[in-house]
Amino acid sequence: MNSLDHVLLGVRDLKAATDRIRREWGWGTVPGGSPVPGVTNAVVPLEPPLYLELVAATEPGASAAAAGLAALTTGGDRLFTWAIEPDDLDTRAAAFGVEPLSGGGNTGRWRLLGEVEPERPFFIEYDVARTDRLEGWQRAYTQASHDCTPGRVTYLELGGDESSLREWVGDIDVPLRFAGGEPRLAAAGIATSQGEIVVR
Repeated sequence: MNSLDHVLLGVRDLKAATDRIRREWGWGTVPGGSPVPGVTNAVVPLEPPLYLELVAATEPGASAAAAGLAALTTGGDRLFTWAIEPDDLDTRAAAFGVEPLSGGGNTGRWRLLGEVEPERPFFIEYDVARTDRLEGWQRAYTQASHDCTPGRVTYLELGGDESSLREWVGDIDVPLRFAGGEPRLAAAGIATSQGEIVVR
């Protein structure tokens, strides 16, 4: 079964967003880096190895990804997209006739299948196995010093065509809800020590 890897929240100002998340939800963050040119990030560690990635366009002209993120967040912070770690990236790539792309930055190396875009999730395969990343994410979870401890992602609410999205996503370990309308990640429920929080 495919596994949810992380959820991306597009923000206009990274420092303001981390402060707001601590103030409103009690979640700490750990520093990130620059996953692609013109984009910086910070991470809210959830139940390891899950995480909420805050991404901000610091130089919109540096890459297409940065320009798209800047346009998305013009009206304010909002969910951007989500990432899936597949059982076998090459098998999924062959099924869809799509070639995986290698990439990375100062936060690590990976291979991606699909575009990093609001319309649908992308698949990611790291150069380190999921089980071997758990120890690092446990340390990050402690480092974040959450006031309200977050746990697993309880559901994802999606816009767009349900049948095509389910075909793309395949079997996954998080419940999906479909809201219709434009293709997008509309909401993510996250369990916490003080009840479920919904991120939009």
